[in-house]
Amino acid sequence: MRFLSMAMIALIGFSGCAQKGTFDLFKMDEAHERAVEQLRTGAIIQSFETKALASAIYLNPIDPQTYKDGEYFVGAVYFEKVNQDVKKWDLYTHGYTLTLNGAKPTLLEELKENDPRRALIPVQNNWNKYYFIRFDSVPEGALTLLLENNQTGSVALSYQKGK
Repeated sequence: MRFLSMAMIALIGFSGCAQKGTFDLFKMDEAHERAVEQLRTGAIIQSFETKALASAIYLNPIDPQTYKDGEYFVGAVYFEKVNQDVKKWDLYTHGYTLTLNGAKPTLLEELKENDPRRALIPVQNNWNKYYFIRFDSVPEGALTLLLENNQTGSVALSYQKGK
């Protein structure tokens, strides 16, 4: 009984001593917070095997002054591949297409490793291909970024475009 009462007093005494919480260690700047809010990720799975992974950030809400003459995305794509050399494959060599509400991109630029736009997406690894993507402007409403292949399937990443 004595041990229990001493333990309770110690527990109550030390419970108010913390100056910082765990989440204080993970503070982000405002632009990074908006980027994480806009991150969408999906996978194409066939017969319990992952054929492709897609992650994308919708850039227009993050920096509306810069991205205002179209719909802009930074995307990271991984494809299952026989050839493990990532330098030899891209979106089109695997037969995939990328559309936004059914429209093809007006710009699909592969981002090199040292490109600063690549830092906008929090998914960083050596086996993804990174792209800067621009589509023509779409009216307000739902946006569906669709990565598809007629043999393996498709993955849709959904966004909402505001005013």
